[in-house]
Amino acid sequence: MEPKKSRIHSLFKLILLASMVWNLEACDFWKSLTESRYKKAQKGPSEKDLVNWKEKLALDEAEMEELEKRLRGLVQKSNQAGALSWKIARAYMRAGSSDQAVRYYEDSIRETTNTKDKGYEIHSYELALPYFEKAIELGKLDKQLLYETAVAYANASKDMGWEEKRRARAIQLFKQLIRLDKNDTRFPFQLALLYFDSSLKDEAWKGKVSSGFGELEIAFSLLDQILAVEPYNIPARFAKANFSYQIGSIEIARSEYSRIKSILEEMKEKGSIREPLSENQSYQNVLKNLKQLGSQ
Repeated sequence: MEPKKSRIHSLFKLILLASMVWNLEACDFWKSLTESRYKKAQKGPSEKDLVNWKEKLALDEAEMEELEKRLRGLVQKSNQAGALSWKIARAYMRAGSSDQAVRYYEDSIRETTNTKDKGYEIHSYELALPYFEKAIELGKLDKQLLYETAVAYANASKDMGWEEKRRARAIQLFKQLIRLDKNDTRFPFQLALLYFDSSLKDEAWKGKVSSGFGELEIAFSLLDQILAVEPYNIPARFAKANFSYQIGSIEIARSEYSRIKSILEEMKEKGSIREPLSENQSYQNVLKNLKQLGSQ
């Protein structure tokens, strides 16, 4: 029979051996687990993953395509609504004869200065304003739309004795246009007309006398900027001559009208004016204005 001490020693060896086996197996297990994760990561997504992702991508693409179609439809409808609003606004503008430049280009001094005695009449400019704003909000924004809107606000303000908010909106739009296109002289020209007319102190509407905005210098400055780059700009010269006459600068007015007369004669010699000068309204207005100035 094996001694007790020897049996204890043998049992200890068995326990130690078993412990070593467990430790080895545990190490192999964690090594196997770590390697499988690493190998899986190295192999990339499974076929099932690819199928799921493709299905998700197809769904997303279909949703995006549908959304794009809806957005295109909404944009088209918006543009159509904006264009319709613009048409309505233009119809109101035509009813009011909107182009202020014509007055300075064609009218004589007497006709212009006598307009203050006629009072003011509400035209269709005010009715056009909400439709212009709707067109700006919905339609494709362009210079012509902004220009027509600015002119409508200027005229609506003038019809109401130069109402301040409409005047401010017109100025803001004309300045925006000047920033958009520095080469289009329509914008500073119309802005000059607005500044000059609204600065006169004797304009009245429904018995209310306007104190004027006192910005005559800005009006002359804008015209001078135009003439610096376009010395043959007849409307701008007519406006400067007219402005000068109205504030009592008779010599400047006479000089400007004489310059216009020379320019028109030069244009006739070069063939730019086809009809005889005796039939050219601008030339006849110049002669009439110079005659009027000569009698003073």
